[in-house]
Amino acid sequence: MPEKLKKLFLNNWGLKVSALLLAIVVWAMISGREKTYAERTLKVPIEITNLSPNLEVVSLQPEDVRLSLQGAANLLSTLRPENLAIKIDLKNISGSSRLNYFAEDYLEVPQGIRIVSIHPKMIAVVVEEFDTKELPVKVRFRGQLRPPLKLSDVRAVPDRVTIIGYKSQLSAITVVLTEEINLDEIEASQKRTVALKQTRNILKFRDRRDVDVVLTIEGPAAGKK
Repeated sequence: MPEKLKKLFLNNWGLKVSALLLAIVVWAMISGREKTYAERTLKVPIEITNLSPNLEVVSLQPEDVRLSLQGAANLLSTLRPENLAIKIDLKNISGSSRLNYFAEDYLEVPQGIRIVSIHPKMIAVVVEEFDTKELPVKVRFRGQLRPPLKLSDVRAVPDRVTIIGYKSQLSAITVVLTEEINLDEIEASQKRTVALKQTRNILKFRDRRDVDVVLTIEGPAAGKK
């Protein structure tokens, strides 16, 4: 029996030693990699969640942060920016607001990973509330009527319209203007459809984008079209 065991160990001993050495090298490489610490920099996105339907984020600065992390090399290699996204929850925001958040308060990294640096550290969010406002319509003109014609009456139908915009900006708007009507082309009393002028602070017209304008012209041969 001892002779058989001896032959078992001694037969092809060179190959067996080589296999053993190879196994030790592979184990050492894997073990060393697991224990090797490294540093990695990622650009992590910022996401806004639970925003009320009557609100809009008009400014988000920055839109991502540069994140430097330190930890085991094999663990760092598995990290993806989208999985580390900074999520700002706005469920408790109900009106126009200017908000500031520390990025590190909203970061979650796996156990064993250390945050080395964050740039920038502060996140600024500006939220605006939508609102509506009913305003009178003012008809605009350019040019002038051919003498002796005179404009005796101007009427917009409807004479008031509702606009939609940011609540903080609507307070400064007192009237809605029409696009210009060229009086050089007017020869008689008439009714025409004229578009409303959409300015920077008017995001949308609620019901319609135009009005009917009734012009009453007086003078020789001032009939009606």
